[in-house]
Amino acid sequence: MSQTDCIIVGSGVAGLSSALRLAKAGWRVTVLEREEIGREASWAGGGILCPLYGWRYPESVMRLAAAGMAQYRGFTQELSANGHTDPELFTSGMLILDAGSTPAEQSNASNWATHYGIPHQWQDANQHFPHLPKEPALWLPEIETVRNPRLMRALVESVREAGVDIRAHTPVHGLVQDAHRVTGVHTEQGELLAEHVLITAGAWSGQLVPDPLIPGLNPADIFPVRGQMIRFDAAMHTGLSTILMDEGVYLIPRKDGSVVVGSTVEHVGFDKHTTDDAMNRLHRKAVELWPNLAHAPVAQQWSGLRPGTRDEIPYIGAHPDIAGLFVSTGFYRNGLAMAPAAAELITDVMLGRPTPSNLSDYRIDRP
Repeated sequence: MSQTDCIIVGSGVAGLSSALRLAKAGWRVTVLEREEIGREASWAGGGILCPLYGWRYPESVMRLAAAGMAQYRGFTQELSANGHTDPELFTSGMLILDAGSTPAEQSNASNWATHYGIPHQWQDANQHFPHLPKEPALWLPEIETVRNPRLMRALVESVREAGVDIRAHTPVHGLVQDAHRVTGVHTEQGELLAEHVLITAGAWSGQLVPDPLIPGLNPADIFPVRGQMIRFDAAMHTGLSTILMDEGVYLIPRKDGSVVVGSTVEHVGFDKHTTDDAMNRLHRKAVELWPNLAHAPVAQQWSGLRPGTRDEIPYIGAHPDIAGLFVSTGFYRNGLAMAPAAAELITDVMLGRPTPSNLSDYRIDRP
C-alpha cells in the first residue's frame, strides 16, 4: 500500500505551491527533486510579477499570470506567517522604454494594460530620469517583485510545516504504470507508489517519459531555455528604485540596494554555464540605462534553465491517456507570476472541483 496520495516530481515554485495546496486539502504529498530543493529556474529568475511585454504573449498566458498577480500579496503573507522567511514583496513599478515607437504599438500596450486592470501611463522617459531619452515610455507604477531565493525558502518552510515529505537528490527515471493508469514512479531507491503523480519538473519534464508519442511529456514539447543574470553589489547604493527595461534587458532594484540585471534567452540545451559575452552585454546595457552602476562591482553571475514550450503556453491538467497522471509545467519566463493561480488550478483538477471552461487552452494534447 502506498504511503502517499500524490507524488510531485520537481520542487520549483509550481511543485511546491501545488504541494502546499494539496496538503492543506488533506492529501499526503511527497515531493521528489533530482538535485537541491528549489534551486533551478524558480530560484534563478528576477522575480518580476508580470510578464515582460505582456501584450505580446498569447491571451491564455496573460490570463493565468494576471490571476496569479492578483493573489500574490495574500500568497506571500501566507508564506511568511509563523516566522517563515519574508519573500520581500516589493512594489517598485516598471518603466519600459521600448514598449512602443508607433501609435499602433502604444495602443496595443495600453489596451493590454487596461484589459487586465494594470494602472499605466505614457510619459517621456526623461521625466522619470533626466539621463534617459525624451521618448515615450510605458510606466506601470504598481508592478511588484519578490526575491526568488527568499520566496523559495519561504515555500519550503511552509510546505514542510504542512506535513509534505520533500526528498532532495531523488531523480525520477520513469513512471510505474498498470495498463493505462499511473501507480507511481521509478527512482534509484526503487519504486515509490501513489495513486496520483503530478509532474512539475520544469525544463526536465520532457525527460521523464521516454516515449515521443506521449504529448506534453517529451523534449519536443518542453525544452530548456537558458537565461543568464548578474547582480551588482549592494555595498554601493546606486539610487535605483524602479525596474527599468529596454531591448529585453531589465534592471531590478532590491530592498538591500543591490541591482539584478537580466536576462539572456539562449537555446543551448541543458548547459547552465555562464559566459563572458553575456556578462559584458548585460553590464553594458545596465550602465547605459543607469550610469551609477558604472563603478559598482558585480557580485554574482548565474544562469537558470526556463521550461519553454512551442507556443509559450504552459501545460496544466490531467493526462488524456494515463489515468492519475497530471502536469503543471512549461511556464517559460512566467512561472513565478503564475504560481498561485496555477497551483489553485491544478489542485482543483486533481480534487475534481469545478474549473474554468477555458482550461482547454493548457491541455497536454493541444495541437
